[in-house]
Amino acid sequence: MTARKLSVSVPAEVEEMIKAAATAEGKPVSTWLAEAAVEKAHLAALHAAGRAAARELVAEYEVEHGKLPEESRARAREFLLETGLLDDEPWRAAG
Repeated sequence: MTARKLSVSVPAEVEEMIKAAATAEGKPVSTWLAEAAVEKAHLAALHAAGRAAARELVAEYEVEHGKLPEESRARAREFLLETGLLDDEPWRAAG
């Protein structure tokens, strides 16, 4: 695989965390960041597939039983927020 140079901006505390994690794993920062990005992309794809499956299940339920009560939707949303499967305010790096 051919490596390409990429410039990113992160807050100083994030830079420190990245460097410490890369050092702890005995990897160059660029390798650690590339692996972290691949892992993040994979998890995002899994979460998207899970959300799609959940929407499909709710749609099937509603066809059979009628609209899901708002209280149930609110409880489900709270659960997803608490478990990290739903993020209302995704973290964004400076830059």
